[in-house]
Amino acid sequence: MPASSRIVLLFGAILGGGFVAFLGGSFSRAVEPESYSTGTSAFWFLAGIVVAAPLWVPAVCPSRYPVALKACRRVGAAALWLPTWLFGSIVVHNISRAVSGLGATPSALIQGTVLTSVCLVCLVVLLWPEIRTCSKRAT
Repeated sequence: MPASSRIVLLFGAILGGGFVAFLGGSFSRAVEPESYSTGTSAFWFLAGIVVAAPLWVPAVCPSRYPVALKACRRVGAAALWLPTWLFGSIVVHNISRAVSGLGATPSALIQGTVLTSVCLVCLVVLLWPEIRTCSKRAT
């Protein structure tokens, strides 16, 4: 896998995982500030790592094992649909609120749009070798 693809995947993992960690931590602190502890921060940090795993695992898989890299890319692409659905639901709910007259939250709409776009770009990066192979076979 080229270095540029690995950088894009790692950047997407930082954005997606960081969003989950920071949003979860801030929500926990807002809901129960008296019981917020280091354990809560660690939990949300680990949750961010798990959500971003479909992106960072293929990025760190060594190229000298092509079968393992191919399997990591395919499993990562399949698992990436969950964060894409999660972040895409933020966009859908904000748009439906705007259409119904309740008013959308612009910051949430922008964050959801950026994160959904990052997930879709990373999905293309993960599947690009298969897409290129299929297009070469078709011609």
